[in-house]
Parts: sequence; C-alpha cells; structure tokens
Amino acid sequence: MGIDMADETGGMSDELERFYRGIIDGGSAMVVLGNSSIDPSTRLHRRGLCLHDESHARRLAPLIAYGAARNCPVVVQLQHYGAQGSSRSGQPLSAPSAPRNLRGSKLDSKSPTRRMGLDDIAAVRRQFTKAAVLAQRAGARMIQLQASNGYLLSSFLSPYTNRRRDAYGGSALRRARLLLEVIEDIQNATAGAIDVSVRLGIDDCLGSAGQEPHLLGEVVRELGRAGVAAIMCSMSIRETFHQMIHPTPHMRRQLTEGVRRIRAEATTPVGFAGFIATLDQAESLLAERVADLAGMSRAIFADNDIVTKSLAGDPGRVHACLYDGNCFRDKTNPALDRVYCCVNPKYKRPEHISYA
Repeated sequence: MGIDMADETGGMSDELERFYRGIIDGGSAMVVLGNSSIDPSTRLHRRGLCLHDESHARRLAPLIAYGAARNCPVVVQLQHYGAQGSSRSGQPLSAPSAPRNLRGSKLDSKSPTRRMGLDDIAAVRRQFTKAAVLAQRAGARMIQLQASNGYLLSSFLSPYTNRRRDAYGGSALRRARLLLEVIEDIQNATAGAIDVSVRLGIDDCLGSAGQEPHLLGEVVRELGRAGVAAIMCSMSIRETFHQMIHPTPHMRRQLTEGVRRIRAEATTPVGFAGFIATLDQAESLLAERVADLAGMSRAIFADNDIVTKSLAGDPGRVHACLYDGNCFRDKTNPALDRVYCCVNPKYKRPEHISYA
C-alpha cells in the first residue's frame, strides 16, 4: 500500500524513510516499497513515491542499504497507474482499450483516457526498464511489477479492460504479452542481476465479466518459464475496490481459494498479503500450503512491530487493524496530504478527520 509520504519531487523523504525503517526494525523478513511511479506521465498522489531519475535512486539507496544490513531485503514496486492514475501530468491516461462507462471511480474519473498504440506500448516498456535499472543502481536486489488492482499491466491482463484485437489482446497469454515483454526487457537491461517478482491481479471481482483465477493458468506457467522470482496475488479493481475496504468472510475465502488455484499452476513461489491480520494467520496459511509467502499490508501499517510483539508472546500489545478502510479514504481526502491510521499512535488520524 502506497502511503504517500514522499517529498514534493517524489523522492524518498525523511518521514517515509523513518516509516520503512520502523517496519524493518519491527522484524519483517522483507519490505516492499509500494507504488513507485515509473515516469512523470503516470502519477496519482502529489506525494506518491517516484523512481524517474538518478536523484530518486540516490534517495532510495540509504533505506535499501539499511534493510540489507539487517537481512531484510527492500523490494521496489514499479507502478504505472494507467487509466486509474491522475491527470496532473496534463496528458491523457493510458489504457489497452477505449474506456468503459465506469462507476465507482476514484480520483480523476473525468480525465481523458485513450487507447494505447504500439508506440505507446513501446514507451511504457522503456519506462519500466529505466525504473528497474535505477532501482538496481540504488542497491535493490529485487523489483516487483505492479500488475494488479486495475493499474496498467493489470488492465492489459484482464478481459474486462482489454478488448484489443491485435497481438496484445485476445487470449489470456496474448493479454499477458506486455507484462512478459517488460520482464524480458528488465532481465536484458540488468543482465539478470536483479530479481523480478510480480504482484498479480487474479480476480477483478466481476465474475465472468472480468479476470478470474481459472483464466490465468497458462499465464502463471509462462511467468515461471520467464524466470519470475515470486508471484504475490491480489484482487479487485477500481469498480470493485469497495469490497476490499470492509473484508467479509466471503471475500477472504474468495481470495484464499484463488491463491490456491494460482499456486497449483505455479513453478515459482506464490503468496499474498490481503486480509492477513495476525502472525498466527500468516503461519497457518504457510502450514496449510495455501501459499509459500505471506505478507501484511494494513496490519503492519497499524502496528510496525506486530512481528516482534507476536514472537515475544505478547499479541495483546499489538495495535490491531480495524479494517475500516479509512486509510484508503485518506488518499482521496483533499484535506490530507498523507495516509493516517485509526490505531497506530505514530501517525494516528487527526481527531477532526472523520468518515461516515
């Protein structure tokens, strides 16, 4: 989850670095820097993290070194927001196909969106590759491609948003062409010296109208053949994101069963972070072989020390996430310039900010 605490240029701020150092010191085995924009043409929040140039890479390097010194790799997630981005760049938003009439859109729902041509696709490939090289120069040993939640790579993968009839549309594997090309480009540019992982959207939560786990078998197998280091599963897109804000038992089962299906097809480690609220839950998922990797997002935002407190046998001291979704609401609140929490005393939401 991007928490939007970068400086005005999109560089790593002291505030953001302290936040991630707290998670590293809290006992995490790996940290993912969420939503690093790969190019000035694709932004979302004013204080969102960026990896556009050497100055951004230099600002990342100290945190990556801090994690390495503590045996906690810092993975840089590379993000192109696609049609779910912001028009702050002054350019139309990018999509694989002409946009649908969207309901439930967040942020710039009225921004002009255009179907990408082959030159646009080639430009995006270069942007991902440049950002991956910058991450490598900053000392990262792994990057994660954001291919979930309706953002650009995810929108190419989904039959809901990709209705192309050229080489980038049609079958599931053809819809995955851009993702696979980006992976190959990065491997070539870095001589294979940086691992590539993928955050994969496995379910748009639209039923047969959108992406579903059973459609991705061939894609998952191809990701393995491409040498992907890991697949982290996620679900929902812009139109269905409200289902993620207040997770129900049904949604939890839907995600868990989807992960099981993906793992059954995979030759590379598979995991997920959605809805995992405690260390016991994470360990149970691993023991039951639902996943090979288990992460936390909102739970570790609510308490950076959740791992060490739980391992010390004192889970009662954990500031447990309420899963009320207010941290996501902060992202679209014009009165705020960052994401806050309901329970974490380090960055508790100001009392005058409330949501119905």
